[in-house]
Amino acid sequence: MSSLSKPWWSPIVHFLAQTVVGTMIFVIIAGASVSLSLLVHYLESLNVSAFSITVITAVEYVILIFDATLFVVDLFITGIKAVKEMLK
Repeated sequence: MSSLSKPWWSPIVHFLAQTVVGTMIFVIIAGASVSLSLLVHYLESLNVSAFSITVITAVEYVILIFDATLFVVDLFITGIKAVKEMLK
């Protein structure tokens, strides 16, 4: 083993680190969506207009769907990079 080669477990650790960071980012952004959901329920109790509730709900859905999609794409790309790194 030369001094420049990486240990076999290096790609696995790199993948896990990327996954943990990605998960934390996902949870933080998803928290914004959950907060909007709670806000919608609160505003409904105050009899805020249906249009305002609909707009806020739509924003909530867009944030959550976009966040989840990017999270899955990130996991997929990170997984492919890890496999390529293992096959070197």
